[in-house]
Amino acid sequence: MTARHLILSLALVMVLSACGGSGADDTPSPGESFAIETYVGSELSLDEQRCILEGTRVLDIEPERITADDLTADEDGELLAIVAECLEDPASFEPFVDSFIAGAAEGGTNLTRSEAQCAIRALETDADEEEILACLSDETLDSIEDPTIDLLSDQCRRGNNQACDELYRSAPEGSDASIYGMTCANRLPEGTGFTCFDELG
Repeated sequence: MTARHLILSLALVMVLSACGGSGADDTPSPGESFAIETYVGSELSLDEQRCILEGTRVLDIEPERITADDLTADEDGELLAIVAECLEDPASFEPFVDSFIAGAAEGGTNLTRSEAQCAIRALETDADEEEILACLSDETLDSIEDPTIDLLSDQCRRGNNQACDELYRSAPEGSDASIYGMTCANRLPEGTGFTCFDELG
């Protein structure tokens, strides 16, 4: 996955809309506030509570079921999405951060909690690609799979020496892929200074 694909994937995970309350009749009861804050795990602003309460009403989820932890997996997922939409800082909501990390992992990128929280906050502020990538450690950035690198590695492994040379030039300097290309799929010692095509044909 390229850095651009990672950012697009993370942005898809973050399709969050602003949500807020309006009328005084939407003020959550003490029981509703307790259920919402129990689910989220922290105190919330009145607007955040109103927004989540509105979502629970749309989903037809009673506060008592939230407090009793009696939600189906589907309801829990839907409520998680609503909470993430309603919170001013979704990066502070642990289940959402966990979901964000899992989504990135499915795309081949393993994020730390702090990287995920930073990326969520950057995406919330419509940060540009550079700001989002700044959230990621060098190790994480190096682990982002690039389909071109994968294809070149595969071709190099199969004996295509031009692919090995291109892999060496294209992969990040010092990376495993770069060294694999430089050694012509481990057929030459490291640092010979020859191209695979010139040396092996």
